[in-house]
Amino acid sequence: MSPGFDAKYPNLVNKALIPQPVLQAMEWAWNTPRFPERPVRVARLSDVWVAKEGLVFDREGNLYRETITQHSEAEIDQAHAAVLAAIERGGEAETDTAGPILLCKKRGIGNYGHWMMEMLPKAHLVRTWLPELDVRFLVAHAPGHLNDTMAFSLSMLGVDLARTRVADDTPWRFADLLLVDGLSEHGGFMSPLVLDGIDAVARGVAPARADRLFVTRRATGIRRIVDEDALIAHAQARGYRLIEPDGLPLPEQIALFKGASRIVGVMGAAMTNIAFAPPGARVINLTPAGMPDTFFWFIATLRGLDYTEIRCAQSGPVRGIMPWDTDLILSPDDRDSIFAD
Repeated sequence: MSPGFDAKYPNLVNKALIPQPVLQAMEWAWNTPRFPERPVRVARLSDVWVAKEGLVFDREGNLYRETITQHSEAEIDQAHAAVLAAIERGGEAETDTAGPILLCKKRGIGNYGHWMMEMLPKAHLVRTWLPELDVRFLVAHAPGHLNDTMAFSLSMLGVDLARTRVADDTPWRFADLLLVDGLSEHGGFMSPLVLDGIDAVARGVAPARADRLFVTRRATGIRRIVDEDALIAHAQARGYRLIEPDGLPLPEQIALFKGASRIVGVMGAAMTNIAFAPPGARVINLTPAGMPDTFFWFIATLRGLDYTEIRCAQSGPVRGIMPWDTDLILSPDDRDSIFAD
């Protein structure tokens, strides 16, 4: 059973900037004072297919609806067609019969936050609760250096990397697949059990001596603060260390956030590292006005952080794939409140 937990409405600055449909999408979670105890299930499936980003189909090609995690209808249709074609071929060449394997693959494989909070914890949970199984781990091939981070985090859990199997979108048939259901629902729920995996990864890492962090997204080129260089200089003058987690080894990221009591950054994957921060740490997430997201609020709630979102007006063209991937405007008053002692 996943323990129940209390939650409170976030400290929210500039709420009036949030479009009503976006606000409504988040407020049902924000207004939930208590998330009750609920079951987490580990299903063991025989003779199934895995395609795309973790979609699972039975031997006849029927989809397990539990494995839909933000997939679009088009992506589901593409995966279904590919699986049916593989079934038509017989599927013998694509069959894995090497023993039980855990699905650690879902929508958002290229996102550090999705991996750390929604896929990696499944590995820890199964290793903890089903140690008698000689389980392997099915992971995705991720872009860039995220592959190294995934491997590093698994090894920090004590997983022998020889026990992992890296897969792309191609359908593959598995004789014995483990599926964790109920541990998290992106944007809708996050179990306290998730932090057990995060704590296990961080256990051997000593906190760094950097009390205040300013997290930049300069390498991404999207969702950046207008005149960020001036903001960075302002932060550094007040004792904040500038970091770009995307370019740091995982243990160094953990150490920095583990030792911080004040963290400021723009909402994005790098801010997932607030999960390593000590309870009571002050976190300020600079957030596009139109970004519908409760992911970081869930992390902060479970970790017991002093969490604030400053909603920022959006400026200029969309530089990424989502409408909130624009530049952000931080007012002088908000800037001064962020760095006030």
